[in-house]
Amino acid sequence: MQRRRILYLFPDRSSALLRAYEEGEFWVDYRLAADRAGLDFDVAAPDHFAIARGRVYWRDEPLSPNRDIIVYGIRTGPTHEVDLWAGLSLMRSLQTLGFWLPIPLDTGILLNDKYATLNAFQDSPVPVVPTIRLAADRDVHRLRHLSLVPNDWYPVFVKPLSWSGGQGCVACPDRDSLEAVLGLAAGSRTGVAIQPRLPQVAADIRVVSVEGTVIAMFDRIPRQGSHVANVSRGAGYAVRTEIDPRVHELAKLASNRLGVSYLCIDLLLADGQLWLSEFEADGAVSRLLAPADLVHHVVATRFAAYERRLDAFLAGR
Repeated sequence: MQRRRILYLFPDRSSALLRAYEEGEFWVDYRLAADRAGLDFDVAAPDHFAIARGRVYWRDEPLSPNRDIIVYGIRTGPTHEVDLWAGLSLMRSLQTLGFWLPIPLDTGILLNDKYATLNAFQDSPVPVVPTIRLAADRDVHRLRHLSLVPNDWYPVFVKPLSWSGGQGCVACPDRDSLEAVLGLAAGSRTGVAIQPRLPQVAADIRVVSVEGTVIAMFDRIPRQGSHVANVSRGAGYAVRTEIDPRVHELAKLASNRLGVSYLCIDLLLADGQLWLSEFEADGAVSRLLAPADLVHHVVATRFAAYERRLDAFLAGR
């Protein structure tokens, strides 16, 4: 009997260096983890799909909604923007043909806007980081929106609304430096989230949940003087074994509200207090973050949950 397959929809936009990094850091372990869960695994570019007479083809191979689980974490970083509509429209087309989506498109869009995410969880048992959303385009210096940032927030932390991996995050000590950063962001028309910079951030905690149950936790510890705690940017990590009970409550709340079986919850531990920073429905767990066996366990648990949800989806049709 043919095994089910995880098809990971990923735009083919990487440089040679980045492609080697992705293969060595993610895809090898994802294949091993999928095999542990009894599944096949492949990475698929959106432009390698075709649809004709009600059938879907990847490269030259017909796909089946009964077999293929197509994972699409919407990517809106600067190198992937050109592929955004291709990915969204392809997944919506697949949905009309009976394919189940592990990450609902509406959820993917919500979680790609840092302001929208936090605003949708104002009732979180863990408080959200206060956030202002500003557009950054050619009129940024004419609209006087900087006045919306309270004086007592400075120094502020600025994040591109929809980028990831810590890219573009800047600490601004005052209004003049924030104005300069918005001018740079305007060059790529990148909206930004502006937040008060939390004092004494000891760790950026990634909590991994499957079906609302926490299965792994990691402290990402920033380098001395670094603005971000992304392990891809040199941060260290420590496996965490205990967490505030409110985080377990948040995991259940978010899984139900977002309609996802797999979710990463990113928290900041600042001056002894936890803050909700963001969610990722396609959050990465790699050897940069954990030992290989734990990586395989987390990813295999994720993929197995997808298969169970596919079974439930097919049974309910």
